[in-house]
Amino acid sequence: MSSNNNLNEEEEILFFYEDPKFFDEKNLYQVNRAPWFYHLVNVLGLTKDNFMEIKHMIEDKKNNILNLINYKSYTDNYLKKNETMKNMLCAYLYSCKTSLYEYSKNINCEQNIHFVFTFGNITADLTNLMGKKKDDPLMFFIPVINIKKNDMRLKILIIWWLEKCGIENPEELLIFNDDLNLLEVLKNDTKYDTCLVDFNKSENNCVYNINNIKSIIDHHILNEEMKNKKITKSVFPIYVCSCMVIIAYFYKYSSEFLGISLLNRDIMWLIYGTMLKDSNNFPKDDFRKRWIQSDLNIYLSMKKYFRIPDIMDIYITQKFNNIRFSIDLKKFGIENLLFVDYKDYNYDIQGKKFTIRICSLDFSVESILSHENVDTLVNKMCELCEENKFAAFILMGSYMINYVYHKDIGLLFFNEDITKDKLLMALIANQDISLCEKGFKRITCKNESRNIDLFQINNTSYSRKRLECFLSYYFNSL
Repeated sequence: MSSNNNLNEEEEILFFYEDPKFFDEKNLYQVNRAPWFYHLVNVLGLTKDNFMEIKHMIEDKKNNILNLINYKSYTDNYLKKNETMKNMLCAYLYSCKTSLYEYSKNINCEQNIHFVFTFGNITADLTNLMGKKKDDPLMFFIPVINIKKNDMRLKILIIWWLEKCGIENPEELLIFNDDLNLLEVLKNDTKYDTCLVDFNKSENNCVYNINNIKSIIDHHILNEEMKNKKITKSVFPIYVCSCMVIIAYFYKYSSEFLGISLLNRDIMWLIYGTMLKDSNNFPKDDFRKRWIQSDLNIYLSMKKYFRIPDIMDIYITQKFNNIRFSIDLKKFGIENLLFVDYKDYNYDIQGKKFTIRICSLDFSVESILSHENVDTLVNKMCELCEENKFAAFILMGSYMINYVYHKDIGLLFFNEDITKDKLLMALIANQDISLCEKGFKRITCKNESRNIDLFQINNTSYSRKRLECFLSYYFNSL
């Protein structure tokens, strides 16, 4: 892992971590290791002196944080405009939408405005929401849900939790990557910067200019093309249970530095729910597999500060699981499972580039492939492989039997970019995932017969992030 002590001015915005296999967990999030200060300074367009001035203003007994950021007046102002706003977070999101609408119409004029868009990964999970130049431009910091608006209806679990956080009808309140006002601003590269959260690789057909990326907050392996870019990178080992953990530490150290709490109850619920969902309530058997002690520490610290009882953890976890594992496929549409939670991973073997899609399902893969409408699912899989030139399409299933958690996996190899037998042998030999063969499902794609290889995953804490890590090391070793 790289060390970031005694950095000069040129180097201090180039923080990142390598080798997720090896890390010192004890000091992982200490201030001298986690570049929260430099990250915020860079994203906000401040200097170190600006940040110190803010600290001194707050420390001055004659001033109060509410004099600097009057949340009540801010919220009341938008409540008058929209009576559906229930809290400060809703008011902020509403202000983002209205500001984008108002200023996008004249984005090419001489008016000195600048946008900073925070793009989450294409899973559009809850992390997406958390995220002085010349002549002091008017700056807007706007979260973008990195999916199309119509696809939000598929995020059943996320919609439920957003509503519990007071964000009702999120499709109307949030900004998605096909928003016309957003696309209008993105036409002018001089008027915006982007921050990537929970991913660090260039997307296919992304709506923003990759040269406008200003910062990255992530817990995946850092892509080579991003390592040498002069942007702030807070990239932590793959073992971190949720990217929200990194954001929570930003709040913690910023609050401690300024001497005030930057985390209110509205934002707390988003952070709390995300870490609870991604860790599945921190089961002991998943320690160092799905979460590490630093993840639990920040979670417990937040619970203590906001006085959240343990019974709430159990209740919310059960609700999450009930919603996850009770989808009516006839109403939902079996093919829509392919769009609920997926990621694409790009690889390069000696100049040959290819992509693998990994889709997470809250069903057994084996049972889904035995469903009466399986042909609809298979046809959509093959269509996606052909359109996007996927080398392989992997389904990872999670399901419950008599309240016991299980996992399985199905692999469809679509072309010859990957040597199928070698990869399957490597997966079977990998003790971490602990696979057990379950046979195969024969399917037909474009009048051509193919097999989806099926395996039981005996290590139920094995995640898509860990499969990504395995595949990266496997292909890099060839």
